[in-house]
This record gives sequence, C-alpha cells and structure tokens, in this order.
Amino acid sequence: MTIKELLSASRFKMIALDDDPTGIQTVHGCLLITDWSTQNLKTAFEDECDFFYVLTNTRAMTAAQAAEVTRSAMEAILEANKEFNYQLIFVSRSDSTLRGHFPLETDIMHECLEKAGIARLPLTIFAPAFIEVGRLSIDGTHYLKDGDQLIPVNETEFARDNVFAYHHARLQDYIAEKLGGKAFAYERFHKGDKADDLRKMIENLQGQIRFDAATLDKAAMPAFLTVDADTYADLENFASCLLSYLSQDNRVAVLRTSSSLPKALSGIENKDLLSEDELIQGDNAHQGLFIVGSHVKKTTAQLAQLLACPQTKGIELSIEDILYRSDELLKNVQQALTEADNAGLTPVVFTARKEVRLDNADERQALGQKVSDFLVSIVEHLPYQPAYLVAKGGITSHDILTQGLSIRLARVMGQILPGVPCIRTDESARFAHLPYIIFPGNVGSENSLAEAFEKLK
Repeated sequence: MTIKELLSASRFKMIALDDDPTGIQTVHGCLLITDWSTQNLKTAFEDECDFFYVLTNTRAMTAAQAAEVTRSAMEAILEANKEFNYQLIFVSRSDSTLRGHFPLETDIMHECLEKAGIARLPLTIFAPAFIEVGRLSIDGTHYLKDGDQLIPVNETEFARDNVFAYHHARLQDYIAEKLGGKAFAYERFHKGDKADDLRKMIENLQGQIRFDAATLDKAAMPAFLTVDADTYADLENFASCLLSYLSQDNRVAVLRTSSSLPKALSGIENKDLLSEDELIQGDNAHQGLFIVGSHVKKTTAQLAQLLACPQTKGIELSIEDILYRSDELLKNVQQALTEADNAGLTPVVFTARKEVRLDNADERQALGQKVSDFLVSIVEHLPYQPAYLVAKGGITSHDILTQGLSIRLARVMGQILPGVPCIRTDESARFAHLPYIIFPGNVGSENSLAEAFEKLK
C-alpha cells in the first residue's frame, strides 16, 4: 500500500509540535496553529488534511518554559481528540543540526500520553535527516553536506551553539550525551530495512526496557530508534513501514524529527516552488520588507548579497540601541522605512552582526527575546502595509508571526525556495492577505535571500 492508502485505511492524524516556525518548510496545504485553543484544534481535527502543525516555538525558551508549553499543547490536543478519536502520531519537529530541548520535549510527550491513559510505543523515533538542504544520516552518523563534502555535524558551527552545544555526530553518542550518562535502549533502522525489520527492532527495544508492563514505571529505561536516510526514498520507506506497523498495533508513536520525515509521513504530493503570481496578488503600491535577526554565518553571508542588490536599503540596528534607547530607535526606524518605501527601495532591517555572548544560558535567551521584541514592535508600528514580509531566523519569524502579525491559524501555501515556507495571512491578521515568508537561519546558499528578493520584486 502507498502511504496515502495507509493513511486513508486508518484514522491517523499526524500532529507536529514545532519548536520554531520554520518546520513547515517541506509541506503545503496543511494548517498551522499558533494558539491551541479548543476552537482552533477543533478546526484542525475537522480539516480534510491528514496532519497539522502546532507552533510551540520552544527552541527560543528556557528548558522550564519549553516543558510548560509542550505540556500545555499536548494536554489541549489530547483533550480535543476525545471528540474525534484519531490514532495520533506525534512529531517533535526540531532542528536538522541537532539543536533544541532534547530529550525534554519527547519526554513530556510520553508523560502526557501516560497520564492520559493512552497506549503508546515506549520509545522515541529519532530521524533528523533534512534531505532538501543536505542534512543526512548515514550509517548512524548525522552529516551536513557542503558541496561534495560530508561534514559530521559536531564539526560545524551549529554544534557550538550558544545554548544547545553538543559534541557528537554519531546519533547513539549524541543521545548518550544528552541523557547525561543515563542508560538507554537503542536500535537503528538501516537504509533498505523493511517492515518486518522494524517490527523486530521495536520488539527488541521493548525487551530491553526495564519497566513493569502494568504500571509503565516513570523510572523506566528510555528507548530510541534512529533512522538512516540520505534520500527521500529512505524516509518514504521508513514512513510506510511505520504506518503499516501502527495500523496493526494501534498505539501512539512519538517522533523527534527534522522537516523531511513529516512530509514523507503525510503522503502529500510534491509541489512546485511558489511563483511570483501566487505570491504577489492584487495591487499594492508599497515595497516589500525584509527583517533579519539570525546571526549564523550563512545568514550573514546571505545578508551581504541581499544588501548588494540594487533597489534595497539596509537599516542596521545596534544591540546597544535596542537595549537602552529603544524608543528613539523605533522612531528612527519608522522614518527610515517610510523614506526607503517612498524612494522605491525595499528596506532590509537587520541586527548588528556582532553576536553578544553571555555565559548564562537564561541570560542569552533573555537577550534574544529583547531583540526579538524590538523587531516585533517595528511590524506593529509599520506606517504602511508592505507588499510582502520576509523574516529571517527562528525567533524573529515566530514573534513577528504571532505578535507582529497576530496570526493564530493559517494555511501553508508552500515554499518560495527549497526549505523556505510561505503562508498568507487571513482577515483576522494585522495585515490581511499578506504573503509572509519564513526564512530559516541555516537554509540556502549565499545568494538565497537575493534570489527571494528578485522573485518578489
């Protein structure tokens, strides 16, 4: 059976709890929820699409905040599903370079399922491959592909992240590091394995776990199944095997993935990149707007190429001004935006490229939030509706989406470039029918922001 046939034959609903707003970068047609109210969840469960995304944005939070938000979303989803009785597949969608609150978020998912008395697979499936941008899991090790070179992710700048640093690219060792020495059961789904192999792996994992089958003791040994994948065919094979297993088993699965496996599990058709006509509809005399908050090396290179484009106007924000002179800075930015727009130039607002490094993780998170709050205030006080809005970076794009644009529920249009999703706002948003492009910090070539500008102008 095809994946679509497997989904149709059973009452599956896949729900991705997304730790930043870029996770929709491979899908289209589904709903994105930023507010898990009863009505929004009811709308999502009633939608004809077999899956939906819930944006939790937990990667921008402290561990304590991430746990609270994940628990809140899970409890709301499980309560809403009582009316529909779907067999759920939960995806903790996170970064393809292994940054994020792991295994905290999947632990919370398991705890919520256990508390609700819902039968679950007592293991977490871990599949960080992101095929579109060359994040590949080969022979148990996770790589970043750069041209013809495969670089173990622990040798990249992402492993030295200011908040989520790690030291291993071999996934079994990465898990061990994140568990802090706690014992765990482990299996690996190899390239080319079949449904019977998956069944045996799950049985082996269950046999290794030390718990009372009647009580599911919370002190039980955790179990993980990693997935090798360097092509979509690998992920589609695994998705087919998993859905076949779950259709007979009837338990809820919990997965930790990047953006490619949810697409494979969804069964959706490939969709061409969005055209200019799809993106820009109707008449708007104003220019678009770019807001760049990400500080990774790739973003800085992309920003330089964008600013070199004719008809763009850079507006740089110093971190010191944001922290200590925000009112004056906001007034100056609004004036600069109006002047650029009147001159037929597309403004590019960006934070100074020198990253402020702090020793304390909570202080780093708080600083990032203050910067993001200022970027949101720019959108909240825009003196005109731009033709489109591009936000670069996870924290930036989330806060502009939920606060600056007041989006609570939207449908995903597709991608403007590979891995770069676009949604269109509805009547309830601050700006109706605005194309909003969410540009991940670590996606694309040096020319990608410039390519997006050329496509949109």
